[in-house]
Amino acid sequence: MAETNALLAGQEPTLNIEDEVIFLDSLNEVETLSTLSPVKMDYNAIVHCRRGRVLLELGGNQQVKVTAGQMLLVPAQKLMHPMMVSTDVDAGVLLVSDSVLKSVLGTQIDIWNRAMYLHETYVIDISSWSHAMESHAHSVFKGENLALFREFVLAFLRVYLLIVCEELLQQSKASLSGNVLSTDREKRIFSSFLDLLQHEQQKRRQVSYYAERLCITSKYLSTICRNVSGKSPMRWITDSVMEDCYALLRNTNLSVKEISIRLGFPNSSFFGQYFREQAAQTPMGYRNKYRSQL
Repeated sequence: MAETNALLAGQEPTLNIEDEVIFLDSLNEVETLSTLSPVKMDYNAIVHCRRGRVLLELGGNQQVKVTAGQMLLVPAQKLMHPMMVSTDVDAGVLLVSDSVLKSVLGTQIDIWNRAMYLHETYVIDISSWSHAMESHAHSVFKGENLALFREFVLAFLRVYLLIVCEELLQQSKASLSGNVLSTDREKRIFSSFLDLLQHEQQKRRQVSYYAERLCITSKYLSTICRNVSGKSPMRWITDSVMEDCYALLRNTNLSVKEISIRLGFPNSSFFGQYFREQAAQTPMGYRNKYRSQL
């Protein structure tokens, strides 16, 4: 919650249902947003950009730009760093917990997961339907004294999120159609594997560790990952570990040794070698390069 509070500094959310859904009608605190340190939020973020533009870095190494008439989608636990915010920016922001996202989307959660984690589709163009829903969001999320208020909000949220998923399908229909070799069961297991990766503090583990947590064999987990995503489970593990490395090197003053311990490496030398193999530079080289750009 501390990271989220930093993001919302200076504004009162118009709705907070058990800390699961937070809506901001307008995000125009440019100074606060533009000086925000890189953060990982416990929420999936949907940003409807009405005016201006924002340049962000996601995952520690990927730049994403969102402009007026576009929607920014950021999955939970994704390292996010605003790099440039135009002075005229105006955007509505919806933050949704993972549990609510899964509950309201149901089987359609697979569309979200594939877009966010497989294809990294973080920005989509907004259709007339999306505009219409966003225009009603303020009234819905600010409503008071309504009978069955929670159920009403969740129903609206389900429609809103389904429209977002439809936009994802329309924008990237070919890439999001999925591998014909993967079954619905494989997609569900793959989504569970992604959940485990997101919430493990020490992610650098053997494939067998995650397979055992999923009650399947390592070989089957490898088959599932390749069928659904085209990537091995070890590649997914490594990418997730590296995002944590980037976050700690950028957001904290922890020493390389302290970071290596936190992430479960046997020693700082092994951590340094691992980082160099993946990032083609040393951990301190990465930290110094980032801080020299501030």
